[in-house]
Amino acid sequence: MIPRPVNLRTELIPHRPEQDSGVIAADGPFPLPGGWVRGTLQIDGQTWQLLLPANPDALLDEPSASAAATSDDRMPYWAFVWPAAIPMINAVLQADWPAGTRVLELGCGTGIVGLAALRRGHRVTFTDYEHRAVVLAARNAELNDCRNFSTQLLDWRQPEDTTWPVIIGCDLLYQQSAFEPLLQLLDQMLAPGGVCWLGDGGRTAPQTFWHLARKRGYHVHVLDAHGQPLSQPSSDFQLFVLRKTDA
Repeated sequence: MIPRPVNLRTELIPHRPEQDSGVIAADGPFPLPGGWVRGTLQIDGQTWQLLLPANPDALLDEPSASAAATSDDRMPYWAFVWPAAIPMINAVLQADWPAGTRVLELGCGTGIVGLAALRRGHRVTFTDYEHRAVVLAARNAELNDCRNFSTQLLDWRQPEDTTWPVIIGCDLLYQQSAFEPLLQLLDQMLAPGGVCWLGDGGRTAPQTFWHLARKRGYHVHVLDAHGQPLSQPSSDFQLFVLRKTDA
């Protein structure tokens, strides 16, 4: 059953965690307004341990969030678990990438999508522009006994010289101003013959991304939560699969 497009954080973390025996207050890797909680999530028959901000909305009151809203859009989105996360995890768990594939996760946030790749035996690098996000992703990887990972700060406007056979991201296609930097990053960092998977919860903006990517020279396929092809972007979960046409 595909979850409705909701903030999945509210499914894992109720407003009063003490009412749920599966969610407990916890110590986090750094001080955070509202504190931390730890809970479990059942996905595809597997149990996932997650450390998450207890009240990510509290981060919106930070001075840095107010400044970001008017300057660089660096809002604390990393603290939330967004709608496409669970179907994206299911997709990654079923991916046919060879064991040990190097996987770059963009905008890792809490790290739960990258965890799926780690569970499949891949080597994952968690990246985000927010230092706290990569620290949290690393902590969640350790909570799930995953070790074959690294972390890195990454601004899409300043791509690295390294290339990757697989690049993944989830709930990144919400703002059109990010599409050009994201495509420039893929131009430089997606290896020849590589593939990029971008999961989305059903927004309308990705239709523009789809056309821009095709115009830029990418083969773009869009799949639903069951892996079936879509003829156009959907209002439900959609997985954008990008490959370079010269591959």
